[in-house]
Amino acid sequence: MTRVISSIVSLPILLAIIYFGTPFHFFLLLEFAIFIGLYEFYRMIEKGGLGCYKWAGIILGILLSLAIFKGTHINLVIASSVIILFIIRIFEGNNPPTPTFNKGGQEGFSYVSNTIFGIVYVSFLMSYLGVIRNSGDNGRELIFFVLLITWMGDTTAYYGGKGFGKHKLAPAISPNKTVEGAIAGLMGSIVGAIIAKLWFLDISILNAIAAGILIGVFGQFGDLSESIIKRNLQVKDSGGIIPGHGGILDRVDSLLFSAPVFYYYYAYIIMH
Repeated sequence: MTRVISSIVSLPILLAIIYFGTPFHFFLLLEFAIFIGLYEFYRMIEKGGLGCYKWAGIILGILLSLAIFKGTHINLVIASSVIILFIIRIFEGNNPPTPTFNKGGQEGFSYVSNTIFGIVYVSFLMSYLGVIRNSGDNGRELIFFVLLITWMGDTTAYYGGKGFGKHKLAPAISPNKTVEGAIAGLMGSIVGAIIAKLWFLDISILNAIAAGILIGVFGQFGDLSESIIKRNLQVKDSGGIIPGHGGILDRVDSLLFSAPVFYYYYAYIIMH
């Protein structure tokens, strides 16, 4: 019930911001999600007994997403991030701070690499949603397209696996996911793409189906990838900001992979 109530409250707000808001309003929403997502990621790192520069990573990740949205100084932010994090490490000397939850010795380089990975995994990949929203006059429709396909895929995968799942998909990574659920999710993504094409997006039916397949497949890879991270760090959810759903990363893990893939398919295939 908590899961349902959270969806009833949050979904209309999200849809209203996308439909009535400008790309800048969507960017502000995205920045909030990136901030929370980075915080969740670095907290998982700490809980897993690993080290990172949490607040430096959050600040640099926000700056990267801002640069991507504005379409300028991206290389500057990336280069600065690597340099700044190594300078922090150098000034710490040979003894980086001990993580709050320590499960073994840490090499100093892992602090830098874990922080950089968080910036790339959360901020860089999630920023593609802003790039899609900012893609001309139909950016709003493109965002709805990606979200509809992803939600259809997630929903049909969940209920398909729950009702018909018998064969484990990746038991070492996510024991509850099944082959049947994955197939149902892919079918749901394709149906969602066809509905979107007929409803509001002016693309060919073949491109809609192809995009549905890409978003469906890579969305599931994104889901499994976050499962790898959580399983390795021995945490159940990335956070608890959304009652019944976990954290921000638990909600957008599929989009982290599907949004970049769709953007490049749209930019290089559909638009050419």
